[in-house]
Amino acid sequence: MKALVILLLCAATAHAQPWAQGVTEKDQGAAQALFADANKLFAQEAHAPALEKYTQAIALWDHPLIRFNMAVTLVRLDRFLEAAEAIDRALRFGQAPFPTPEQYRQAVDYQKLVGGRIGEIEVTCAQAGAQITLDGKQWLACPATKKVRVLAGEHALVAEAKDFMTRSQRLVVTGGKTASARVELDRVETVATYEYRTQRWIPWSVAGSGAALAAIGVAIWFSGRSQMDDFEENFARECPAGCDLDDAPALRDQRDSAQFKGNLGAGMMIGGGAVLVGGAVWAIVFNKPQRVLPTVESTPAGATLGASWRW
Repeated sequence: MKALVILLLCAATAHAQPWAQGVTEKDQGAAQALFADANKLFAQEAHAPALEKYTQAIALWDHPLIRFNMAVTLVRLDRFLEAAEAIDRALRFGQAPFPTPEQYRQAVDYQKLVGGRIGEIEVTCAQAGAQITLDGKQWLACPATKKVRVLAGEHALVAEAKDFMTRSQRLVVTGGKTASARVELDRVETVATYEYRTQRWIPWSVAGSGAALAAIGVAIWFSGRSQMDDFEENFARECPAGCDLDDAPALRDQRDSAQFKGNLGAGMMIGGGAVLVGGAVWAIVFNKPQRVLPTVESTPAGATLGASWRW
């Protein structure tokens, strides 16, 4: 595209034009002076100071030619969204404000240039209470439909609502096109799953092993207790007046065996009980189920599940 011509206001016919209605001659004169200063700064490539002068001129007189030069300056500053607004305002009266057809075509060419760098996002949501952010900034309170101009490229929508899954969505906007999205959130309970730190059977198996060990211990203890009863009967019958068990090895062995079984059974009951309690505590207290929620991300191709989070 050829270089932009810095336009001059046509004050001679300004009073008869719709873009001059309600603007005093004093304000028109002040706006033209600021416009001329801005054009000089633009020619010196002092774009930021030029933009400031154009803005001051617009505040006095919203003339299409000032808007056009402002748009060109914004393009030079890579501020395409603002440039699109300015160029649309510059062309709102068509060709009439432009001194020549060539300058009008130049403005239209700039509009096409800027239009290729921006697009629109239109979002609809129906769930009351949901909040949507666009590129990290609060943007839309649902239920509503909203459209906004954005730079062409990828943009991020995030929708949140109490008791609903947060959904993030990536929208790819093409220059001059509108990317549309309808946001619907899933309730937490419909997508939540539950996971255990340890497979559920492991702590319960430990508890069961403890119970089995304790049960065996009980059986051995009772066996020892029964054997001790037999020893006492045999001792009373064979040694009514008392005797030294070293002289009665059968009785001594019977007593020692009964004591061993009693001690072994008691130890197994204590150990098995401890294992039983430990396994139960592990299963009930330390292996509680955790609710796991997937992070839902929507892409242009559809929804995908991302990293999960839990509590």
